[in-house]
Amino acid sequence: MNLLDYTFDWIKGELFEAKLIIIFGIATILVGFLFWKIGITPNAKALFVPLLIVGLIYSAIGGGMLYSNPKRMIELAQKYKQDKVEYVKAEKKRVDAFQYGYKISKIVATLFFALTMVIFWTTKNPTWMGIGIALSYFALAGLVVDYFSQERADIYYNAIIKTLKSR
Repeated sequence: MNLLDYTFDWIKGELFEAKLIIIFGIATILVGFLFWKIGITPNAKALFVPLLIVGLIYSAIGGGMLYSNPKRMIELAQKYKQDKVEYVKAEKKRVDAFQYGYKISKIVATLFFALTMVIFWTTKNPTWMGIGIALSYFALAGLVVDYFSQERADIYYNAIIKTLKSR
């Protein structure tokens, strides 16, 4: 398997993940509407806006991925055909550049979980508790998404290193 095949596998994984993120975002929006329309307690009603925001953010992220990755497949295939050696070097640099994002997402998730705990320990306000739940929900979903994204990035990066060593 050449590096372009690994590139396409990685992008196909990103496209699949994008579809799941969009579905998750839409489902979150629907659940928010259900809490708002069917919920009878203040806490249920207070979940509407936070879940709507989380759902919109995830839908936008997934939509962006779904929009940009097919274009990337075409561009990367052309670059690979033009100069395979430069392509491999450029991909290594690109992958190196976004690896820090996985650490940042773990830090943000940790902060969101901690903030949720502070909210729940310090207030009984339905709006703030709804925000806390949405923060935890957002963080957990982000960790799940990045768990699989980082796995694919590691596989791709190892293929890049293997290709560089074989030249």
